[in-house]
Amino acid sequence: MNKGHIKFGETVNLKKLRSDLDPEATHALIRSEDMEVIRMVLSKGKQIAGHKVEGELTIHCLTGEVELEFNGVTQTLKENDWLALEKEVKHALRVKKDAVLLLTILFTDKKSNVENVM
Repeated sequence: MNKGHIKFGETVNLKKLRSDLDPEATHALIRSEDMEVIRMVLSKGKQIAGHKVEGELTIHCLTGEVELEFNGVTQTLKENDWLALEKEVKHALRVKKDAVLLLTILFTDKKSNVENVM
């Protein structure tokens, strides 16, 4: 069951969104028992304290610039950069330039069938 704003199978422009969704606000686009996809809008100077998520996490920087701290290192993500973290990795975030991030969190321990597709 999807508890987000976008339906499975629906196409959405990540810059404009839909007319009923404010593109300047953060939205959970898709939320199911296996994954959550969040389009996060962050202002310069915003900080998110260290925290963990249950699942594997990908962060795609759509616009702007952020610094992500994890495992004792700091990575800078700029427009179109993408990063993946294993589940339960503590991470913190600092916004260097107004940013829009696309976060994908996977909540499943099921084995991937990617090797069978490629």
